[in-house]
Amino acid sequence: MPWSRVPLAWLILTHQKRRFVLSLAGIAFAVVLMYMELGFLSALYDSQVALLQQLNADLIMSSKAKYTMAINEALPRGRLYQARAVAGVADAYPLYVDFEQPSWRNPGTRGSRPIRVLGFNPADPVFLIPEIQARAEQLRQPDTALIDRESQETYGRREQGTVTELSRRRLRVVGTFSLGTDFISHGNVVMSDKNFLKFFPSSRGPGPNLSRVELGLLKIAPGTHPGTVAGVLRTALPPDVHIQTKQEFIDQELKFWHDNTPLGYMFGLGAALGFVVGIVICYQILYTDVVDHLPQFATLKAIGYRDRFVRRVVLHEALLLSFLGHVPGLGMSYLLYGMLVRATGLPLHLPPERVLLLLGLTIAMCTVSGILAARRVITADPAEVFA
Repeated sequence: MPWSRVPLAWLILTHQKRRFVLSLAGIAFAVVLMYMELGFLSALYDSQVALLQQLNADLIMSSKAKYTMAINEALPRGRLYQARAVAGVADAYPLYVDFEQPSWRNPGTRGSRPIRVLGFNPADPVFLIPEIQARAEQLRQPDTALIDRESQETYGRREQGTVTELSRRRLRVVGTFSLGTDFISHGNVVMSDKNFLKFFPSSRGPGPNLSRVELGLLKIAPGTHPGTVAGVLRTALPPDVHIQTKQEFIDQELKFWHDNTPLGYMFGLGAALGFVVGIVICYQILYTDVVDHLPQFATLKAIGYRDRFVRRVVLHEALLLSFLGHVPGLGMSYLLYGMLVRATGLPLHLPPERVLLLLGLTIAMCTVSGILAARRVITADPAEVFA
């Protein structure tokens, strides 16, 4: 049985305790690097669509010029009234978004930072976040808002009762909700459409009105298919709007961040480099062990053990390193994820599938290194070693 040789591999690895500990640290470093890069990549995609996933919509109407949520491109509110008249559309809700003008003042330090503000009619079920709907009546009060408690700590107090300034106007926080930050917006505020107009009149076009909206959220009638209704709307409405299902809009956002920004490429490349670095580190560890114990390996070959047995011993060393090095790497990554979540508000999680993926990559990393290191033993001539 192959595993009967594990004790020999264990003895070789642990013969020098200090080197063994340093070896595990090297493997753990590569594991942490891969965990962090894949975590950032996942957080990039998850955070950029977190708001969209919390919108109560079957179809989303946007300006034809709006190719990502990272830009403000409004459409005429009248398009929502036109959409309501189309068969199959049960209702349409406007959503106002502005992250260019709003400036939140930290009530403690008095410093100001940009923040994303979401405006909606409290009578409309725009969000799937229960905390927002539960506070809808309080949002009708003048100069009130909810703040995302997962906004970055640099915004100061993020709790009910906080009184501060938003774009140089007094604001009272009447509650909190949970959404999270992304790579563009580091905090979120929700307020009524009337308060939104009061705080940001110039962002909705000329005059004191709410005639332009960032997104139109459409609910379809029961028994109708979103794709079918979307096709009818595309025919019925002017060409200045874009009609998509909610999932199509989410996919468009993900595609934008994948294809048109360097972040996804950078994080993916970082994970690949972590894998390569791990191979190099593990190879150096195993190669050094092999060279240090070359007389012992040569003795095994001299007394009749085949190359297959020697190769198995080295590969078992590699497997032991992969499992034992992955454990501290996983633990360190968990701690770093927690620190970054508290510092940035980004959705960094450790789902089981990522742990299994990284364990598989660690095993593959060490196995490749083991195969390369075993060649040194296989090519060794016992006569030359003892010469």
